[in-house]
Amino acid sequence: MGSSSIFEDDVEIIRNADLFTEEHTPAEILCRDEVMQDYVNALKPVYKGRPPRNAFLYGDTGVGKTAATKYLLQELDADIDSRNADSPGDERGFTYVRVNCQNLAPADGTASSYQVAIALVNELRDGETVSSTGYAAREVYEMLYDELDDIGGTVLIVLDEVDRVGESDTLLYDLPRARDIGYVENTRIGLIGISNDYTFRSNLSPKVRDTLCETEIKFPAYTAEELEEIIEARAARALHPDTYGKEVLSLCAALAVRNSSGSARRAMDLLKQAAEHAENEGHVPIEPDDVYAAKEELDYGDMVESVADQDQHKQLILSAVARLDADGRTPVRTKAIHAAYRRLAQAAGDDPLSQRGMYNHLTRLDMLGFLHSYQNNEGLRGGQYNTYELSEALTVAQVEDAIDESDLPLEGVSLDVDRILRDAGLADT
Repeated sequence: MGSSSIFEDDVEIIRNADLFTEEHTPAEILCRDEVMQDYVNALKPVYKGRPPRNAFLYGDTGVGKTAATKYLLQELDADIDSRNADSPGDERGFTYVRVNCQNLAPADGTASSYQVAIALVNELRDGETVSSTGYAAREVYEMLYDELDDIGGTVLIVLDEVDRVGESDTLLYDLPRARDIGYVENTRIGLIGISNDYTFRSNLSPKVRDTLCETEIKFPAYTAEELEEIIEARAARALHPDTYGKEVLSLCAALAVRNSSGSARRAMDLLKQAAEHAENEGHVPIEPDDVYAAKEELDYGDMVESVADQDQHKQLILSAVARLDADGRTPVRTKAIHAAYRRLAQAAGDDPLSQRGMYNHLTRLDMLGFLHSYQNNEGLRGGQYNTYELSEALTVAQVEDAIDESDLPLEGVSLDVDRILRDAGLADT
């Protein structure tokens, strides 16, 4: 008689969790016929051995930009291989490489052309990688063009989250023109930029915009009906039969449309999380309550991630407000927040900003929905001032989890709230 594991569930709903990951490329792209045809047309010159066309893809998160790109580039690679096999002596070299610029950017910041070039060199090299520091920009660009020229044929470079490339957009201009200006001789280079920032295009310099946006393809948000079709196809392969119903699929699709602008990624995450919740609870099939529980868990994690994505000063400010909130002292005035922030910054080994400098971050956190501000007017006696507290969407626990995720050295750092308020002249707050 075999022994049971403490990790086993009484029921098994998910049969292939890999199909829910972002790395998975579906065998078919559903509900995107028109936009896919536009994309195919943009890639046809590569198949025909002609100079590639640069393309700029934009649309909200989770609407299929990256999935469509991975799918079509795999198809293009396979079709060119097949054509080469049928036409010996007329082979056409094709390579594609993808870099996610968001992974190169610091929290709440942007990546430079230098960092993108380093990442591309390391993707193209077979073996030894290049350090992200220690080289002059000219050396890095020379390494990149040497790697590209060694490959030959046509190389398509995909820059996902291209909006995270900062104001220095030199690479976006030079890459597609590298052959014309003599940086490479043997390789034709095409650029595919992917972005969910609709303003990014307008912020590009005219010369870069003309180069990068040679072909523009907009991915619209999915409707609830389209999302239901997409997750139904995924569920048929990822979940065991008879473990879910149409009501659950419809609910996942509706919530994704309502809360995330029609994101297929959100709908998939909801279904997977709901399946895991039902497994943990020990029942089949997945029920609507499992979906609502999944939504709460995902919303919690989204907010933690959003806080962790902020720069260090904003995180320290939020930690200060959260600690004052936990002590029952919010809404609280700016100078009290600054006193708490200053203590946390020093503990974290950071130079604290002045109150005026911190205030700029404070107002930004209010605009982003992390904090809620109140205007107070005490007339001649106290004047006008603002007070702040965590917004309804953010809890003390979420801030603490985000700080832990960001590895800020604040564990064990305590605040003497009474002393902070007293030093700020707010002892009665």
